Amino acid sequence: MRIFHGFLIILTAVILFMLPITSSIYDYRTDLREDEFSYETGGAETTANVTLLRPIYDNDTGTIDILSDLGTDIPVFASYNTTTRILDMTGMTLASNRTLTVFYDINALVANLALSSFLDWLPYIWIILIGIMPLAGIYAIIRRRA
Repeated sequence: MRIFHGFLIILTAVILFMLPITSSIYDYRTDLREDEFSYETGGAETTANVTLLRPIYDNDTGTIDILSDLGTDIPVFASYNTTTRILDMTGMTLASNRTLTVFYDINALVANLALSSFLDWLPYIWIILIGIMPLAGIYAIIRRRA
């Protein structure tokens, strides 16, 4: 019976390890923001820059998605200034008016610093607990206390 209990502890650790805890924390900490901008390019201009209304969460530019209502535009992210929140894009059609829609992740926990700090440490705590559980299972098998 002790081997069975030790096996159950190790199996529980494996199942807990497979849970998407870090992506769940990220989803809880962030909200998807949508900003719309009217933009006009000049005769020789194929770039655009807009100032985002909120800072991007953790300055992660990989979460930026840009859409244009002009079918000939292919907006592509070029750069982002973290201080001024200016977003530069390329791939605009020459001499055209358009509406640019920018989607990006923002911090949803601005007012709750205690929860934000706890969520910063939660993945580390999770890994430590998962690391300890197989050791507890092996200990239970060896010491006959299961």
